Amino acid sequence: MTTMPQLPPYNGAQTSSWSETHVLELPEREARTVPLGDLPSSEVVKRYLRSAFPGGIYTHQADAATCAASYEDFAVTTGTASGKTLCFHLAALEALSTLPETKVVVLYPQKALGAEQEGRWKETLQAAGVDARVGRIDGAVPVSQRELILDTCRVVILTPDVLHAWLLSNLARKSVRNFIRATRLMIIDEVHTFTGVFGSNAAFLFRRYEHALKTLTRKRLQYVCASATIQDPAEHLMLLTGRTFTLIGPDRDGSPRQPVSLHFLRPTEPGRDLLTGAASLLHDLAADGQKFLCFSDSRKQTENLASIMARRPDVDDAEDSDDHPLDSSPLAKLRVLPYRSGYESRDRTEIQARLTRGDLDGIISTSALELGMDIPHLDAVVLLGVPASSTSLHQRIGRVGRRRPGRVLILDSGSASDALLFERPEEVLTRPLADGALYLENQNIQCIHAICLARAGGEHDALMTALDRETDSEIDTPVTWPDGFLDLVARERSGTLPPALHVLRAQAGDRPNHAFPLRDVETSYKVELRQGNGPQELGTLSYGQVMREAYPGAVYLYATRAYRVTRINPLSRTVHVRPEKRFSTKPSCLPTLAFPNFDAGSVYQAAQHGQLQAVDCDVMISENVVGFDERRGPNTFHSAYPLDPHQTGIYFQQPRFSRNMYTTGIVLHHGLLQGDVPRGRLAEIVLDAFQLTVPFESRDIGVTTDKLRVERPGLPKGDGVVVIYDQTYGSLRLSGRLLGDDVLPRVLETAASLAAYDLEMAPDDEGLMRVHTALQQLALEATRTRRTPAWAETAPPIPEDGERVQVLLEGTTGICLLHDHREMKIAQVYYSPRSGLQYKGRLCTDNAWDTHLTVVPVGGVQAIPGVSELGWYDLDLGEIVADG
Repeated sequence: MTTMPQLPPYNGAQTSSWSETHVLELPEREARTVPLGDLPSSEVVKRYLRSAFPGGIYTHQADAATCAASYEDFAVTTGTASGKTLCFHLAALEALSTLPETKVVVLYPQKALGAEQEGRWKETLQAAGVDARVGRIDGAVPVSQRELILDTCRVVILTPDVLHAWLLSNLARKSVRNFIRATRLMIIDEVHTFTGVFGSNAAFLFRRYEHALKTLTRKRLQYVCASATIQDPAEHLMLLTGRTFTLIGPDRDGSPRQPVSLHFLRPTEPGRDLLTGAASLLHDLAADGQKFLCFSDSRKQTENLASIMARRPDVDDAEDSDDHPLDSSPLAKLRVLPYRSGYESRDRTEIQARLTRGDLDGIISTSALELGMDIPHLDAVVLLGVPASSTSLHQRIGRVGRRRPGRVLILDSGSASDALLFERPEEVLTRPLADGALYLENQNIQCIHAICLARAGGEHDALMTALDRETDSEIDTPVTWPDGFLDLVARERSGTLPPALHVLRAQAGDRPNHAFPLRDVETSYKVELRQGNGPQELGTLSYGQVMREAYPGAVYLYATRAYRVTRINPLSRTVHVRPEKRFSTKPSCLPTLAFPNFDAGSVYQAAQHGQLQAVDCDVMISENVVGFDERRGPNTFHSAYPLDPHQTGIYFQQPRFSRNMYTTGIVLHHGLLQGDVPRGRLAEIVLDAFQLTVPFESRDIGVTTDKLRVERPGLPKGDGVVVIYDQTYGSLRLSGRLLGDDVLPRVLETAASLAAYDLEMAPDDEGLMRVHTALQQLALEATRTRRTPAWAETAPPIPEDGERVQVLLEGTTGICLLHDHREMKIAQVYYSPRSGLQYKGRLCTDNAWDTHLTVVPVGGVQAIPGVSELGWYDLDLGEIVADG
């Protein structure tokens, strides 16, 4: 037996920055195998296994072979490095060897994963004696080569993004249709990452693919998936694909595991900056010759830490101009690379190549490297704090201990949640699993896919034309779609989409598959360096990321280099930047405003525990950046909007950079939240406690405090409230989980514990004392019997009257969806025989109102709950009636 190489002993005291407080040992695990003679597989599969795995295969792999032999939909949810790839190979070998002319689609959520796995697919098919070529199509493969790959390859590796943006937008091409017609197996890796906006979009993408397949041929498509362990994989897969799966879970995992030790480290200097301390530790690991992977929980933190590691010690930060030629890559010279979403293809390719070669000291990454990409030569994983979910934690731990014993260094980030865990380190392995967050009723997401499928000349029409059928008929689809989707399909076909969705229709144009990426509800912003021979692309950002990282004047970090944001064009969705010194900026923001809607039809659920009310409802969120603080060496400077372009070279002459968003949220109200309790501090602690109780991505849910602008019994107008809201436009209904069974009491109890720890660290903080006392009382109140407030049960429905339409009254203000969600003051409401009911009004610009009038359909302006005054327009009388 070969002896595994041992790592040198680790002593936390070796670094002056961190001291070790505890060690947990994860023991090694022996393999459990199944003899090959017990498998019901085809002869091709058995012959391959006898050659490649003569001693048998692991128990979960044997389960997969059994499911593959009967062409079942199955999912493997065993741990990292357990051999799930073989399960894919067995399913593909069964299909390729027994179903003539079969094509197999293999989806990896990241391009890097597909590139890494392509060679393994080729080796397996060759070893099995199956005459089937393997091809890969991602964003880096020229369009001119893609059809040849579809024609000549029986296994095609794709990203979901290419499936959406290229394959399904080219159904008029014979090669594309023939490929889809021949598909019998779709393999989806890392299916737990198909969550949130990405997963909700993917759920419609898979159904659109099935619609194309079943329109061309009625043959069945088999799904095979692999996933990390999540809370309810059966429900997640049902929502994602509409199918029931056979699950092969952790209890069936027969793979061996090398021992891994978890080291809990606290800073020797309390209060020291986390990134500075982490950089010191990473330098020590590199000096000791140990290869590391460091996980950070945000893109900006990843870039900042990588910049610190890349900084030359002989250059002062404030004077490092970072002037660099456009054709040079900073990655080639770095020994520690950053890795995150949003990088351009050229940079991802270079990072992937250096990962494979192992000629670097380490990687600093967001959760992007939790996925199954193999990183050779890895000795240690470093965590900047503890992930909220057990799923994420185990994915990160699983990056080491694959070929030899490994270690994980867990750094106390200084948060109260980390502090509590460091007091009870054994609980790190019992944190709740991640829960798949799919919300298929989001109307914006539905609209995007309805446009792709049903627009004139779209996917369905391309199929009908190819089959020589009529294109003006209703869509007959054998696919089961989420509620409400087929209604939007019919309205897209008839040109009667609701006015609130007209902005999406306008953005879609004739290329909706390209206009809308899968990983956002809104169209993305492209960062462009406008210098030299032409624009150089520096990644993509969502609107929310622009608000945090690339607002006007911000220093935007990309691959450790700094760039100044000089202009934002909301029409072209571009952010223009120039090279900058390594300064750092922080947005100066007004308090986030929340406008809850308590009208009937906008309240999803309401709970009352004693005097504590929690209302799950529609809410409008308004975020406003009014300037930024800039740090240059030891000095900090403040810049307020508007900016003078002649002095700064930054073109932004408005007083606010704003985002107005309609979503859903939980409104918390109690008398304890009034008076001198610092509601903002209390709200942040409640959000932290919510994430610890029901894990979610920190970017998905936000929190703010505001006052009530409407009144209901027990909810006086003007009272202060805490609002926990979804940060996705149109909502994913994640915040609503706060009102799940027994969740609110547990969250408030955890919040009181977090506040108690903070109070131990700052016993003289009077504001924190009040927060702690309020949370204790709220936690006690939440244990009282839950009931539904009477006002929520008896709220009258909004009257439906075909002769009257609810409108904003003249003189009031709403949000114009058709003009970048700017405020609009209504000057006139009138009916046009050609265009229907219209608003004429002035848009808000530069903190003033435009002098010219803008005309938009009534549905293109939404009310600001509690602010906009509403009435009814009587179509018969041709006038506004103030009361309903």
